[in-house]
Amino acid sequence: MPVRDDAMLTERRKRILGAVVDMHVRTAQPVGSKPLVMEYRLNISPATVRLEFAALERMGLIFQPHTSSGRVPSDMGYRVFVDEILTTRPVSLHRLRSWEQRFAQRYGEVRDLFGTVCQFLSHSTDYAAWALLPRRDTERVKGVHFSVLPDKRVVVMVLGYRLLHKAVYVPEQTEPDQWQWAANWLTVHLRGLTLQQLVRLSAHHWGSDALRRHPFLLTALNLVKEVTAEAWQAEIWLEGLSRVLREPEFQHLERAQRLIALWESPQKLAAWLEEHIDRATPPSPRARVYIGAEIPFAELADCSLVAAPCFGETVPIGLIGVLGPKRMRYAEVIPIVEGFAQLLSNALTVALS
Repeated sequence: MPVRDDAMLTERRKRILGAVVDMHVRTAQPVGSKPLVMEYRLNISPATVRLEFAALERMGLIFQPHTSSGRVPSDMGYRVFVDEILTTRPVSLHRLRSWEQRFAQRYGEVRDLFGTVCQFLSHSTDYAAWALLPRRDTERVKGVHFSVLPDKRVVVMVLGYRLLHKAVYVPEQTEPDQWQWAANWLTVHLRGLTLQQLVRLSAHHWGSDALRRHPFLLTALNLVKEVTAEAWQAEIWLEGLSRVLREPEFQHLERAQRLIALWESPQKLAAWLEEHIDRATPPSPRARVYIGAEIPFAELADCSLVAAPCFGETVPIGLIGVLGPKRMRYAEVIPIVEGFAQLLSNALTVALS
């Protein structure tokens, strides 16, 4: 059984582990002692490297996938690499400004911001990307609108972080002016409530006078509550799975099929990610890295996931991130995810102000 003792992880062993990870990330092949010595100028012999390999194996940081093959990092090895060895540099100001200019051209409703970032993130990292706008108990009502259609349907719109909307059939004869009046009244009286409070709202909240004098208000309120309850759900955007499926790890058909199945039905991934948003600490959109077995889905056993929170001022609004093989280019990917999280946070602060 592997034994992890920090005193055993000497600086030389850290350097060798870092070199193993780096070479394996680039080549997707087990790493041998001779190539390691030649490429990384370790100033020790291949025989000494093999002795250090044995020590790293006992610690559970690397393993030998086949007899007589080189070594590859274990999940624990990647974790030690990310936490203790990896150094990252923030994305350059020039690159951030380039992203901001492209992003500004596609500013819109909050949903649009998350979808746009997801596309940019996949393109910039060459991995799969995701963006999550969770169902938040603290999301507040900003306004109510109704749009009357000619076929006795009305589009009910509730504006929070996002626009919740649905077309509903109304059998009674109504006039646009009635709906406009109801929208104005409900906006005044509902603004500032959380969506959770709205869904649970009783008709007796304001007393009976207004609703008794204007029973149409009760019809409008019930429609608003109904649409909010149905549409107020976590939303997840996914982009670029084909970029991951090109990686050698996923040339195995069964692995690829498992990953595709999870990607096509991402509700359980969204639910797991949603649990993590409350751990976010404003204002810094620092990324967290989940490696292999740290992600509780067998379909992602060969993957790593990088996640960073996004804020509107100091309120956590959502998460964005990247999914790729454990053999991920962490030094490159982590700053990119954090850069886009900061970019999205800036846009959300403006959009929600």
